[in-house]
Amino acid sequence: MKTSLCSLLLLCAGITGYAQKTDSLERVLLNTTADTTRTILLSLLADQLTVSDPARSLEKARQGLALARRIGFAKGIFENHYSLASSFRGQALFDSAVLHFHRAYTVALSRNDLRAQADACSSLGHCFMRKSEHDSARHYLDKGLALAKKAGDFKIEAGIYNNYGNILLEESNYQKALDYFVQAARLYEHPLNDDYGQCLALSNIGNIQYRLGHYDQALDYAGQSMAIARRRSFKPSIGYAHKLLGRIYRKQGKFDAALEEYRQAQKLFITMNDRRSESEVLQNIGNIYFDKEQHRDALVNYLESLRLAKSTSSKPLIAGDYSCIGQAYLVLKKYDAALRYLDSSRVAASVMGNGYLLMDNYGAMSEVYEAKGDYKKALAMHHRYAEIKDSITQSENRALAEETQAKYELEKKEAQIALLEKDQALTSLALEAHRTVQAGAVIAAFLVIIIAALLVNRYRISNEVKRLAEIERMRNAIARDLHDDIGSTLSTINIISQLAMREETRSSAYLGRIAEQSSQMMENMTDMVWSINPGNDSLAKVVVKMKVFTGEILEPRNIRYRFVGEESLNGVVLDADKRKNLFLIFKEAINNAAKYSGASEVEITLKQSDKKTLMLQIADNGNGFDTEQVRHGNGLHNMEVRAKALGAQFTLTSAVSQGTRISLDMPIT
Repeated sequence: MKTSLCSLLLLCAGITGYAQKTDSLERVLLNTTADTTRTILLSLLADQLTVSDPARSLEKARQGLALARRIGFAKGIFENHYSLASSFRGQALFDSAVLHFHRAYTVALSRNDLRAQADACSSLGHCFMRKSEHDSARHYLDKGLALAKKAGDFKIEAGIYNNYGNILLEESNYQKALDYFVQAARLYEHPLNDDYGQCLALSNIGNIQYRLGHYDQALDYAGQSMAIARRRSFKPSIGYAHKLLGRIYRKQGKFDAALEEYRQAQKLFITMNDRRSESEVLQNIGNIYFDKEQHRDALVNYLESLRLAKSTSSKPLIAGDYSCIGQAYLVLKKYDAALRYLDSSRVAASVMGNGYLLMDNYGAMSEVYEAKGDYKKALAMHHRYAEIKDSITQSENRALAEETQAKYELEKKEAQIALLEKDQALTSLALEAHRTVQAGAVIAAFLVIIIAALLVNRYRISNEVKRLAEIERMRNAIARDLHDDIGSTLSTINIISQLAMREETRSSAYLGRIAEQSSQMMENMTDMVWSINPGNDSLAKVVVKMKVFTGEILEPRNIRYRFVGEESLNGVVLDADKRKNLFLIFKEAINNAAKYSGASEVEITLKQSDKKTLMLQIADNGNGFDTEQVRHGNGLHNMEVRAKALGAQFTLTSAVSQGTRISLDMPIT
């Protein structure tokens, strides 16, 4: 944060005339004798040199810090600590950056300068984000946000929202990331009118749209960002827009166009000495060559990306490069090398909590072991891959992101309509002074018709956006479920078949597992078709299916069961998603009671606890278990994930010799 001093006001014309370039700052510094002013000028000069000459940047900031300490000038101490930290951050030396940002914060605290405290906390959060230490990053960003709001500094507040968004982006939480990027965009647009910030926010929103597969929207946002960046010569933003365009073109299969965008970005980052961004671009170039099946060229770029990533200590990039290199070696049939890199990526992804990368690594390792003929390890890796994949619910993020974006666009339209109404009212008042009452009435009626038409159009657009979003969400949910269930099951069957051929003595056991997998797939397909059939939208139909399933599972095991409360459900209607998730939670609970509880009786309660809430409870009189001691399996995890998708409260209660009770309270409106 650089704020001007009263003693610098006389110098503003000279500095502004040279756009604060290095030579003009040095000239002003030579002609300045006041020590307090010199400390500020040295920090400004250090900032100017951060990218072009990092060594001189550190030198100037240290000179400014030494001078400020000698004369006891607290603001100069703050500014030069901040400049030192910024220079270290630009070189990806984040530990040194954290040290000096923290010292800057301590000085700001002693001066009771809220804006400076907020700025230092924001920068500390950014450094920890770059180190992938997200808990520490959130701590400082939370602190900085509270201080920025208290100080009324919208620019720092918007920057913190961007940092929050980037953390969530690394964690693949696209919906919440988009929330923060949109908040930042609003502030940069108004009240800040900040082109650089607006450019950054547009690129971030475009990146989210790209991640969600909305490529036309992503291209639009990237184009808007690029136009602002080029007009204002914002080099980092131009580079980021090139990267984003490259990613979009790659997804569209326009590989040559993507390579051109990435090469433009690489050239720019080399001139800026931005090794982290260059490393990311090289990884992306490697991906293009991989897509073009030029695997050796891909490997060359991946290895160079890894070298640069290690020099900047970027954990996400290092983990990604390990995975890319491993997959390149897999295609090149260098299996031992592939396993080394994939396992390194697996460990790094596990530490960072990156489920998507972890899933990819297990999938690739399964392929390596299968290629080596080690089918047992291949199957084990595939099971881990399937478990992680089951826990990832990207479609929910997509639907919520669309809802947030639609809300933002509708709010902008509402603001435009409100402005139009205001302008029209003013026009009407002016005309009243010059025209007859009759003419004024005609004009007023005309304006009312226009406003009414705009409001009707807005309502129509709003409903159309919601309808299309719902259709798209449903289509993607069905596609995802079909892909996950059929693809994963067929892959498992393939591996088991290979084992059966290799181990003839156990072939009957393996064939039994194949039959089990096939039966499970058919059952899942039946459930899916049932859930999307509009004829089954009433809760009464759901109860009928529940009773049929319960009888099929519990009666052969001589387990008594009864349904309670169903008479209160007449007239309740559920959409396809809610029907599916409710039934699958119920199905998992009944299966668990049948297989593991040792129960002789199961009671199922399904009723409306009020007009807006549905309660499902499955209780058995079985053995029960200690919930603190028993490790929860994938079935319970799936129930919790589905409950979350329903917006429901899920609880499990059990104790040894006291049975087990599963409860679900879900909204039905």
